[in-house]
Amino acid sequence: MAELESIFRKLMPRPLKGDEIDKWYVDSTAGRSEGYEPAETLKRRLLAAPDGKLQILFSGYRGCGKSTELNRMARQIADRMLVLNYSIRELDPITLNHVELFVLAMEKLFGLSQDYGLGISRELLDSVNSWRRSTEIEKIIEVIGDLGIEAGAEAQVTVPFMTKFFAKLRTTAKVGGSSKRKIVETIEPKLNDLIIHCNDLIREIRLHLSDIGKEGLVIIIEDMDKLSVEKAEELFFNHSTVLTSLETNVVFTFPVSLKHHNRAKIVIDNFKPVFELPMVKVHDKEGNPFEKGRETLRRIVEQRIGNECFESEALLYWLIDLSGGCIIDLFRLISDAADIALNNRREKIGDSDCRKSFYLLRRDYDNTIAEKRIDNKLVVSVGEYFDVLKQLASDGTKKVENTEAALDLRQNLCILSYNDEGWCDVHPVVRSILKDRQLI
Repeated sequence: MAELESIFRKLMPRPLKGDEIDKWYVDSTAGRSEGYEPAETLKRRLLAAPDGKLQILFSGYRGCGKSTELNRMARQIADRMLVLNYSIRELDPITLNHVELFVLAMEKLFGLSQDYGLGISRELLDSVNSWRRSTEIEKIIEVIGDLGIEAGAEAQVTVPFMTKFFAKLRTTAKVGGSSKRKIVETIEPKLNDLIIHCNDLIREIRLHLSDIGKEGLVIIIEDMDKLSVEKAEELFFNHSTVLTSLETNVVFTFPVSLKHHNRAKIVIDNFKPVFELPMVKVHDKEGNPFEKGRETLRRIVEQRIGNECFESEALLYWLIDLSGGCIIDLFRLISDAADIALNNRREKIGDSDCRKSFYLLRRDYDNTIAEKRIDNKLVVSVGEYFDVLKQLASDGTKKVENTEAALDLRQNLCILSYNDEGWCDVHPVVRSILKDRQLI
């Protein structure tokens, strides 16, 4: 049972990083799209102009391995470039405002200069401190307190002081409520000044990169692909020119649903280049098994948990096919099956364990197909969602109209896109829901 007990830890739904990449990473190119390697191309673009100002979108379905690929790429360029990688989960993704992104950027940039001992001029520190001590920002401090900064600290305005100031501002905004509104409403009129300070700080960091043997700076902003469709539209469509104002190489993870939005060109025109990590294919457009993809997923699983956990290899392949190539779903199916086997004192995962795991995942997908309401007004009905799924499941072209319902279904993984001609299909687990409802 020891092998089964270790499965959850080894298949935790999070990206590989550090030594885990050496231990568990499997090249999945052949299972995705031979000849198209977005992370490899991204690496070449960055190394070709390490001191550039590329504003890059890196998209892909949630749980398809984007962050692992970005982490691996970051390690490969680390000898030449300083990589600053952080997540918007340090903010509140539900109520995220574009203003907060620059508060977070200031915190992380000051923290980076602190970690690497990069000298920041007194002139810049004083300039940022003047912004902090402006009448508008002082009003924030009056409302929400002193931000936890000790008295008398103004006499020693240092990089650690500024890191702490912006960190406290960010965490206070994350709590939400009136404090968040006050912070956003107060900073927004002064946002241009904050962006200027951000870019001045970036410039100073870049000036000192040669001191630590680096040629350039790249910022990777993770988890923007996990925003709701509405929040992603607000940020990328309404504030794209603000998002692209940082004067260094920046990589934004990007919701794949927005790539299929009727306003997508607005975004793509403001960001260059744009990459998408394809799903791993477990079947082709006609529904036939795609062995390179299935084999890729088998190797990913076996690299982590070995090949002795299942009563038969056929069970692993059944779960692979059920996942639709979505790695996060495959890991969940196996982890749940292992838990069920352990609960029944079994040493290996059997057929009944896999089936119960499948039912658990299917229940969750069934629950995601619910009516969509905004401000208590019905926007998309359950019937509209099922109509889109039914049409796609039955359509030999494997194309879907980019309606609001379809965008939502892409975002919650009910619809998955694949490479080649850009076709898509209903998630196999969701297809089983359609069959149970006698829709197909």
